Amino acid sequence: MNSKQFINNIKTEIESQVALYAAGAAGHSQLGTRLDNLKLDSETHQQVIALIEEAIKESTYNLICAFEGSADLAGSQEELTISDEQGNVISGGT
Repeated sequence: MNSKQFINNIKTEIESQVALYAAGAAGHSQLGTRLDNLKLDSETHQQVIALIEEAIKESTYNLICAFEGSADLAGSQEELTISDEQGNVISGGT
């Protein structure tokens, strides 16, 4: 896996998670079920899903930046090396 594949996989996972939440209880997620229980109208439901998606994206971005050393994580900042199962460096390192 290279860095482009890594980022594409993360994007795919975010899309998958958001779709599960948007599906409500049918998505078999606790968050989706809780959203259904709120009995939101369609417009409000879509707004909440959009907020959830944005929160996931921001959190993921912050974690990736922390892994590569360009941002701190809970006050600690250092460069980490991310590698795939074959030892290929995806991010960080030299």
